[in-house]
Amino acid sequence: MLGIREAFPNRVVSVMRTHDAELAFRASIAAHEGGIGTLEITSTVPSCYDIISGLVASTDGAPIGLGTVWDPGAVRRAAKAGASFVSTPVVLPEVAEACRKHDLLCVMGALTPNEVYQARLAGANLVKIFPIASVGGPDYISWLRGPLGDVPYWVSGGVEIEDVNRYLEAGVLAVGLSGSLFTSRALAQGDLDAIRERARRAVAAAAALVA
Repeated sequence: MLGIREAFPNRVVSVMRTHDAELAFRASIAAHEGGIGTLEITSTVPSCYDIISGLVASTDGAPIGLGTVWDPGAVRRAAKAGASFVSTPVVLPEVAEACRKHDLLCVMGALTPNEVYQARLAGANLVKIFPIASVGGPDYISWLRGPLGDVPYWVSGGVEIEDVNRYLEAGVLAVGLSGSLFTSRALAQGDLDAIRERARRAVAAAAALVA
């Protein structure tokens, strides 16, 4: 199993959702070319396992994950495809157990303090606060970290590139970018240059904070 820091080398994750498998692959490659170190393909993307295998082979082993995981069977298939982690939208202890069995990092979705606690109790390596934009953004993370400051957090769901540094300052370990990175316009037009540019902006924001 990869360590958390190895799985999220520059703390920015691209999260791909689309119904076009070829576009999912090409856009994820563009995000990686823009500097994003960790890529996620959700299970709703057609041929998601083949895409994961292709990304592993095409990015010199960058950490690739399967998102929107609901059942242990998906963990097995993700591991076979070469994934480094899986991500769930809610607390699913059976998925955490499958991750332990297949030696994958488990990112488990939660929202409330109680769900965060239950996710860690279930064996989540990271807790994904989702959808973060709906509950106060970076301020919510600051409030959570009062009583739950030792939890490694990932945020996703409505994260804007302009707010990457604010989330990292609030103490999250990783920031997931979906719609703000893969904008509907860029995907509709196949504008990979726009995706690369937005990726560069996000990575620069994270790097500036670390520096």
